[in-house]
Amino acid sequence: MIKALILLLLNLSIGLAGAFAADLPNDSIYQVKSKWVDQSGKTVELSSLAGKPVAISMIYLSCKFSCPTTVSHMKALQRMLPEHLKNDIQFVLVSFDPTHDTPAAMKKFAGKHSLEFPQWRFITARNESDLRELSSLIEFKYRKIANGDFEHSFGIAALDAEGRMIGSTIGSSMEEKDLVPLFEKSFLRPIAAVQ
Repeated sequence: MIKALILLLLNLSIGLAGAFAADLPNDSIYQVKSKWVDQSGKTVELSSLAGKPVAISMIYLSCKFSCPTTVSHMKALQRMLPEHLKNDIQFVLVSFDPTHDTPAAMKKFAGKHSLEFPQWRFITARNESDLRELSSLIEFKYRKIANGDFEHSFGIAALDAEGRMIGSTIGSSMEEKDLVPLFEKSFLRPIAAVQ
């Protein structure tokens, strides 16, 4: 009886997630069907982020300068959010160095920087083209340089609950404080109904 109930609930949640993903707008980055690996080693799709607004950036964990600063800016954004939104925004860090940024490395980095799951998530892709596709969608640039490090953009992209870009500090004069009212406004916009 309990097993049947668990299976029913699992199938219902999978069905609802699939229905929600099918109803995403055409300009949602969650339309991308690439596969990602999260900090637990689980394979996920970007559409698994749907349902809550997202602050997202791309980093590599061995970076000593700008990537820790990006994390600091994301934590500052989290602190700036009004109380009624603090638990409703997801913070996603995407590694563009999947060779070194394993799930174990992601968990260690999270612990070092006091980033608590599940509000904070780490993902990476095994396929370089998937990383490039996402970086293009959020207007983030990176390239590997001779010593094995990376040159890359700096900043945070803000997505609404359906994965549409609503603002960005990447390559712009916006600051993270400018993203707060965009997140507030995104809660006022209706989300596509689940069929």
